Amino acid sequence: MHSSVRLLYALFLLLGLASTGWGQSTAPHAITFSAGYSIPIGKFASKQFNDPNAGLAGSGYFGQLSYEQRFNSWLGARLSGSLNINETNPDPIIEQYSILLPNRDTYTWQKDVTQWKFGSVLAGPAVFLRMGPIILEGHVQVGVAFARSPSLSVIGTSSTGNFPVEARVAQANSKALGLGAGGSIRVPITERLHFQITGSWIGSNMYFKDVPTYAFVGDVGPIESLQSRRRYIGVLNAGAGLAFNF
Repeated sequence: MHSSVRLLYALFLLLGLASTGWGQSTAPHAITFSAGYSIPIGKFASKQFNDPNAGLAGSGYFGQLSYEQRFNSWLGARLSGSLNINETNPDPIIEQYSILLPNRDTYTWQKDVTQWKFGSVLAGPAVFLRMGPIILEGHVQVGVAFARSPSLSVIGTSSTGNFPVEARVAQANSKALGLGAGGSIRVPITERLHFQITGSWIGSNMYFKDVPTYAFVGDVGPIESLQSRRRYIGVLNAGAGLAFNF
């Protein structure tokens, strides 16, 4: 058989397999779970302590549970609940106070820092594209986001015994409108169970009101105040999990 005829035959065979995949029935409901790596973005990841919007957030991990309802083979709705836990970097605080200190090399520092916690409940449309046995899913969502900012405590002690340093920021809670978008690639394990690789973005503009702060540097202080700031919290999540269709 001529090579061009073979190529044409293979092309028709692939098209036939693809059309068969499109015609397969799909379960109208799905519950999915994914977990993995979380990366802060924008001001949330900023390490500039003199920036009032800096989140000082580092990498972390996330978990997400979702329910999907399909209206037809390609369109549906998705309801998701997620939780991100990200580390907090206190080093910019130490660097900021070190500028004010004589003999900064004589200082040792004690740090007590908790993590950022960022959760959300979001809903929105989802689209599905079947490519043979593989399903591509994409979604956009809106809902409510919740955040708990970290508590920070930094104490600096000089070997000379002079100019002690202590700074504290209390933990705070906030909630606001949350937005999200993402997608997944799903590969069947069984007829009902799929393995999935996921990627998503979640963001919210949070307002933290009357957060107690405390500062003491040498003979200056203590200075106590209540700080109110608006912070953008944004994360990129990459992970893997399972999707169960029923």
